Order: sequence, then structure tokens, then C-alpha cells
Amino acid sequence: MFWLKKWLGGLLMPLPFTLTLIVLGLLLLWFTRRQRLGKALCTLGTLLLILFSLRPVSMELLRPLEQQYPPFPAQQSVDFILVLGHGHVSDPSVPLTSQPISNAYARILEAIDLKRRNPQAKLVLSGNISSDPISCAEMYARIAEHYGIPRQEMILIEDAYDTHDEVSRYRAIIGDHTAALVTSASHMPRAMGLMRQAGLQVIPAPTDYMGRHPQRPIPSYGYLPEGRYLMYSETALHEWIGAIWHQLRNQSKE
Repeated sequence: MFWLKKWLGGLLMPLPFTLTLIVLGLLLLWFTRRQRLGKALCTLGTLLLILFSLRPVSMELLRPLEQQYPPFPAQQSVDFILVLGHGHVSDPSVPLTSQPISNAYARILEAIDLKRRNPQAKLVLSGNISSDPISCAEMYARIAEHYGIPRQEMILIEDAYDTHDEVSRYRAIIGDHTAALVTSASHMPRAMGLMRQAGLQVIPAPTDYMGRHPQRPIPSYGYLPEGRYLMYSETALHEWIGAIWHQLRNQSKE
């Protein structure tokens, strides 16, 4: 089910999905008489690709997710800091701080900041070994050590493949203690839903915001299609699709 979810989710992302429509349309145009359908698929795929690459569209998809939870309260005390896993590449030819992808680096930096404000708290770092020799949890631990946090103040969860797995392992660790949950702001609604379902009361600590409001007018060229806005749209759609998958999974268990 894990790999099925990854494949289906990947194919539904903006770039694979729109390219699939365009390629199917071209095949129909070149090799069949279904010219009208081929033109419709090519046009639809192209329009969707352009739309998902526009700043206003990506912001409208992202901000409803990212703004559901406020930043972590400055004076809040916690006993555990839970950091959900993300990606990295442990390439020895680049500095350690460049090995996590930007989303993961934002998460561990937020956790380190919370740790400095809560010296008594334990860092709970999660993430499995996927396409890299070391786990995401281990990468987090190395970054935390790099910034001066002793290894004995960390707990690593290296056998969790997704957020559902991570949440299922938290109860035995945190018990009834107060805990902060660190993850990307766009991912926080889905993560908090899983936390509530598991009966865990945690305080959200969102980070890695992408849907930021500019404080000055955007120049006209800022509305041209860009790859980063396509990535923002993909991030948002990944979360919306994940929420639907979670709902269907719950219904199948009833």
C-alpha cells in the first residue's frame, strides 16, 4: 500500500499529470483519427501546466493549508520536540548542511531553535532509510550535533515510512508529556489530523512556509509561469491528495 500510494500520488502531481495528458493527446493526433479528443487533451494539459506554474494559483492552493495553525508560542514549554522526516542526499562532496533538502533543513532548524528555548526537551527525530545509505532521522541527528546538541538528548525513529507510521510510534515515547510537532506548514493540517486520531495532544510548530505574502507590490514579471510555483502547487496538491487518501483509508476500516 505504501508504494501504491507513492506511485499514484506521484502520477497525480501537476507535471506528470499534465505531461500525460499532452502525450496522450499527441498520440491520438499522430496515430488515430480522434483529432478532436487529441486536441482537447493537448490543450487541457498545456493550460493546466501553465496555471499550476503561476504565482496566484500556487498561493491560493498553499495558503489555506499553511495558515491553519499559528507559529509556535514563544513562551510555551515542552518536554519533547517531534520532527517529522523528509528527504536528504548524504553526498560527502557537499557540506553537511547542504545534504538535507530545503524542507527538511527548515524542519530541523526549527526544532533546534525550540530545543534551545527548552533545554530540558528531548528531540524525537524520525525518518527511514529510503534511497540513501543513512536514514532521515540520522541526518537530522547529524545536523543537530553540528549545531551543538548532544546525541544523548535525541531519540531516533528510523523505521517510519510515512507520517502515519511516525505518529503510531510517538505514543510510547511521549506518553502524557507536552510535545511540540515540527513539520512544514503545508503538511501540518494532515499531521495534526493524524495526531488527533491517535489521541495525542501536541502543540503545532509549523515551519518551511512557502505561501508568503509580499509586503510590497510584485513586479509584473513576477506573474510569469515559473518552475518554483509549479513546485509550490505540487506541494499543496500532495497534501490535498494525502488528506483524501487518509479519509478513504479510514472509511475502509469502518
